[in-house]
Amino acid sequence: MKEKFTSVKAFVPIGAIAQVSITKNIAFLSGQVSIDPETQKVVEGTMAQQTQRVLDNIRNIVEEMGLGMDSVIKCNVFISSMEKFDEFNEVYQKYFDIENPPARQTVTAGIWGNLDIEISAEVVLN
Repeated sequence: MKEKFTSVKAFVPIGAIAQVSITKNIAFLSGQVSIDPETQKVVEGTMAQQTQRVLDNIRNIVEEMGLGMDSVIKCNVFISSMEKFDEFNEVYQKYFDIENPPARQTVTAGIWGNLDIEISAEVVLN
């Protein structure tokens, strides 16, 4: 059995996509892009600016679920170019405990809106 969870403090996808799908003790967060939930406008700045917005969206969802970023057990990261990896990674590391970070996959892909980054996450529910 699965449940749906939605937070207005992050981008809410339209269509047949749950922002968060929960089953047993794992929450699966759909890919977040750099849309500001307050203005509903895309942040089209640098990779660092886009990454910060995406991770803020993820943090907002996780916190609204009553958890912290230490509950994130895996991130699937899609970036537009490996040339932007270091800029992404510098911001990413600020959001997670370096001693016990989540598992991560980082690949290049075409991203909605011609943006530079999209991140989905898996979160363990305590």
